[in-house]
Amino acid sequence: LTVLQGNLEVALLKARTQEEYREALINNLEQVGRLISLTRSLLTLAKFTSDTPPVRLAPLALEPLIRDLLAELKILFDERRIILSFESQSVPDVQGDAQWIKQALINLLDNALRYTPSDGTVTVRLQAAEGWVVVIVEDTGHGIEPEHLPHLFERFYRTDWARAKDSGGTGLGLPIVKEIADAHGGTVAVTSHVNKGSVFTLRLPIATQQRVLA
Repeated sequence: LTVLQGNLEVALLKARTQEEYREALINNLEQVGRLISLTRSLLTLAKFTSDTPPVRLAPLALEPLIRDLLAELKILFDERRIILSFESQSVPDVQGDAQWIKQALINLLDNALRYTPSDGTVTVRLQAAEGWVVVIVEDTGHGIEPEHLPHLFERFYRTDWARAKDSGGTGLGLPIVKEIADAHGGTVAVTSHVNKGSVFTLRLPIATQQRVLA
């Protein structure tokens, strides 16, 4: 809001050319976009911190959901010349809400896209574990310094490198992933090495019926 106000005040100080007014409008439109993104993220967090998180759990097949999502996002990765790949094992259905699990995966992939350089790779892996289905998002990005790792899922937390890069993130994407994982009875974790990349691991419980049969 301060940036918006400043841009408008400067634009109105004196008569401007059409091109100068256009530039001011473009800059303000970008700031409005950031505010919209921030507001949506805050509303999402508000939903998940209420007494009744907005998830409707049902048996859900993850592999087709992930394949469809990666097909949708591939153009973004292609534009950045980042290889996006998917490795899948045969896994049982999870107990999940398709809308919110998709949102969690979008946030993880958006994070990988922001911090992986051109000619890098982002790999999504789907695996089965005892009582869980595991989704791994691995990138070859900058990586995260050890002192930042315990704070990544805190609201508004951004590493020094992320702030310096100013990629447009709000510091709410990963906290939203954690809220979604918690609401599903799952977990999210990260390991990382500077100049090698990061690995985010999302664990989701298998469908209740399949647990009983097991």
